[in-house]
Amino acid sequence: MHPLKNLPAIVFAIAGLLVLSACGTNPVTGGKDIMVMSEEKEIAIGRQYHIQVMKEYNVYKDRDLQSYVQAIGERLGANSHRPELTYHFTLLDSDEINAFALPGGYIYITRGIMAYMN
Repeated sequence: MHPLKNLPAIVFAIAGLLVLSACGTNPVTGGKDIMVMSEEKEIAIGRQYHIQVMKEYNVYKDRDLQSYVQAIGERLGANSHRPELTYHFTLLDSDEINAFALPGGYIYITRGIMAYMN
């Protein structure tokens, strides 16, 4: 038997092991998922895009309401599937009815959705 005959099978097996080593348990589903980036990288990406969001939107100037939104958000985050993550909640001065999030715990809520919920 030729020694290189099994080379494709060996390469395939090694590649499979490498993919499996990158898998982590999804805390929501309990299933195995491929983790494509570290938490540190996720936070860095979120921080970078947060700067862009702040250039496009104004922060709502009511400090008491900002503090309220942050406090509620922290309580939600503490009971989420990622309680160790630091969450940053920002109330945006926009009449749009919208909320959105970036990687790494950056979450945005508009003044418009707050008025709608009221």
